Amino acid sequence: MTSFTSTRWQDLTPHGIAALAARDAVAVLPLAAIEQHGEHLPLSTDLDIALGLVDAALARVSSDVPVVVLPALAVGLSLEHRHFGGTLRLSPETALATLVELGDCVARAGLRRLVLVNSHGGNKALVDLAALKLRAQWRMLVVRANYFRFPPPPGALPAEELRHGLHGGALETAMMLHLAPHKVRTDACADVRGLGHDMAERGLHLGPEGEAGFAWMAEDLHPSGTVGNALLASAELGERLVRHYAAMLAGLIGEARAFDLSRFDSSRGPGGHDRER
Repeated sequence: MTSFTSTRWQDLTPHGIAALAARDAVAVLPLAAIEQHGEHLPLSTDLDIALGLVDAALARVSSDVPVVVLPALAVGLSLEHRHFGGTLRLSPETALATLVELGDCVARAGLRRLVLVNSHGGNKALVDLAALKLRAQWRMLVVRANYFRFPPPPGALPAEELRHGLHGGALETAMMLHLAPHKVRTDACADVRGLGHDMAERGLHLGPEGEAGFAWMAEDLHPSGTVGNALLASAELGERLVRHYAAMLAGLIGEARAFDLSRFDSSRGPGGHDRER
């Protein structure tokens, strides 16, 4: 792989966007949140991680893959964190409409490949719905790249932490120590065991996440709004995690560029009925 300098959507002119569309470029949209992550991490944690992963991934994308990066959608679905000061959020209806309209703008500009790089768990349903709506309306390839759903590097963190360290734990803290160490208050890092740990210790399948998860507010997990062992984090671990996730994201961008869009181009569905436009 050779180094590739990304093109930022907002830095271009209409002719520049048209030229990228003519090259069948991949559009990348970072999705994040501005919300509480305890007292050891800033409100910008999800945004910092999303932008850091995109930058690191683009450095690994082949120079023959045209990519354009849209301005990040910094504020997302953070209903579960609404009781904590500093959290900014959109309603589900507004967030979905915003994301679909941004995808609509991308499609109208002539680009049909869109990678949604999401760093916030609360945005998962938003990403799923928006991707399907854009596929149905524009026959676009919309990749749902939730980095926290990517398999982690082997042996990076204990399985218990990966399962239950949902918010402000070792994974996010480590990446922030690598990407923005000046924002991390290391003296406030702690090992926070929450509701998920308790239910797992009782042998229950039911829990906040996993094979039988339920909806939760952040304070349900722990009164601090965080859960996980931030004491396991280090800048070295963060560098390893960013490098790993960025490599996977770069691979996805390359695969999105190579995907055969003719699979989406049939104008009729099963039974010969016209598809909706």
